[in-house]
Amino acid sequence: MALAEVQRALATLATNEVTRDRLRDEPEAFARDFALAPEELAQVRAIGESRVLAYVDSLQRKRVAEAVRLLPLCARADGPALRRAFARHARRVPLGAGKARYVRDVLTFARHADVTLSLSKGSATPALRELLDYEAGWLRANSATPFVRLRAFAFPVHRMARAVARGEPWNGFERRRTVVIWLAAGGRRFSLALG
Repeated sequence: MALAEVQRALATLATNEVTRDRLRDEPEAFARDFALAPEELAQVRAIGESRVLAYVDSLQRKRVAEAVRLLPLCARADGPALRRAFARHARRVPLGAGKARYVRDVLTFARHADVTLSLSKGSATPALRELLDYEAGWLRANSATPFVRLRAFAFPVHRMARAVARGEPWNGFERRRTVVIWLAAGGRRFSLALG
């Protein structure tokens, strides 16, 4: 049995109503779409919609847990709201494949978070948006060698990050132009903040 194909089919069923209709109305075409053998198609059909949705809910909880693990500063700064925003992302955006899929998932979320981030105060504060971009910069640096990236911020994000890590207030920093350079080479990764 090709477990990966069955899992992909189940995940798509749970997130895509058109796919559920296709399974119901055109099961052979559905099987071709997901490269399912007849016994795998029978297994998917036997599971039923409520079990499919429960399965996808567990996948989404895992994605949220991975996002919290990969974005520890943002999770500490505004955890429940970050979890809700990422859960909305997970319902809309399918998880890719491969070893680095959770990193790519979080980076996709970070790129589009202006739209999806709805934090406890009603909307993403500019400082939190920048903290998210700062953590995303570290994720990119950790997943590519060699890597050099430069980014200008309106807030002193390196100081905000330290404050969050220490459990101190982080959202009261005055705007201060800061440039961060991330470097990754030879197995070492570091950043330099200017400003």
